[in-house]
Amino acid sequence: MIKCELMRIFKSTKGRLIILLMFLLPLIDFIQHIYNDIILFGSFDPENHPAFTSFLSGSTMGHFTQILLSFILPLYFLLLYADSYTTDRNTGYLKCLIMRVEKKEYYKTKFKIAAIVPSVIMFFSLLLNFLLCIIFFHSGSSFGGMEEYYHDMNKWFIFGYNHPYIYYFIYIITYCFVCGLCSVLGLCFSIIFRNHYIAYPVSFFVWIIQAIFPYGVGNSIQPFTEYGFNHYLSGLIIFSATVLMVFIVTYFMGLRNKDEI
Repeated sequence: MIKCELMRIFKSTKGRLIILLMFLLPLIDFIQHIYNDIILFGSFDPENHPAFTSFLSGSTMGHFTQILLSFILPLYFLLLYADSYTTDRNTGYLKCLIMRVEKKEYYKTKFKIAAIVPSVIMFFSLLLNFLLCIIFFHSGSSFGGMEEYYHDMNKWFIFGYNHPYIYYFIYIITYCFVCGLCSVLGLCFSIIFRNHYIAYPVSFFVWIIQAIFPYGVGNSIQPFTEYGFNHYLSGLIIFSATVLMVFIVTYFMGLRNKDEI
């Protein structure tokens, strides 16, 4: 079943377009830096450090690529795979699958793929962006001027300033973990509501509340900010706990739902 579900993602036009977009937005962000720093200003000696120039730092003018990806993150994963349960149910494919495999195996496979595939795709996308920034902006050393207030910044930023590559890579891993949680959240709402028109806005609403909340997950996915380690960790814990609670509700509404047998 795992192979069939993977083919369902990578062989579908919709799946390929979403994957392309997940790679394209960080690349556009990189190209924007190339245009601003080299073409527009004619400088072949970039000012900003590669880690600060990379996608997650949101250092481009307007941050539009970061907004386009991170602002509606769960919707990408719903389109990619997380809403597949609703499609299975509406087409009658769900009962056929449950007759072939155990019900628990069906759900286990769904959640595995929903958690792992988006995380892996985003990891390679962010890693590619990071490597390109290291190559083209290797001579940069600035962190948007924040280094001028080095001694007044929090210890988490100071760690990032002293070990920028390790610091940024931590955020890559964190972002990928959050992507997995977002996808699982979308799958949970797909199972709970069994309706595309409800699952999408609810997933977006839960995510955006978490993202803009002062101690929310938004502070866990953007490096080199004025917020310290407490904000980074609290956002991650709160979002993880939220997804866990929704998953528990899904367990009772989905796995114990006898009308699917």
